[in-house]
Amino acid sequence: MFLVVWTEKHEGAKGPVYEDHWIAHESYVEATDDYDRLVKLEETYTASICGVIESTEYEGLESDD
Repeated sequence: MFLVVWTEKHEGAKGPVYEDHWIAHESYVEATDDYDRLVKLEETYTASICGVIESTEYEGLESDD
């Protein structure tokens, strides 16, 4: 399970407004496709692909231990 997380920056009446978003993907390929699309958008301020280590909602990545 991989999460793509990003922040969008928009101009508000009192200055910049930041919105956080996330979406879960079953595969790294799906996550990179979404990430590649997001980083091309002007409003994307930051973006990351994160692996789930441990979660009550998602299956985490397996440890090498």
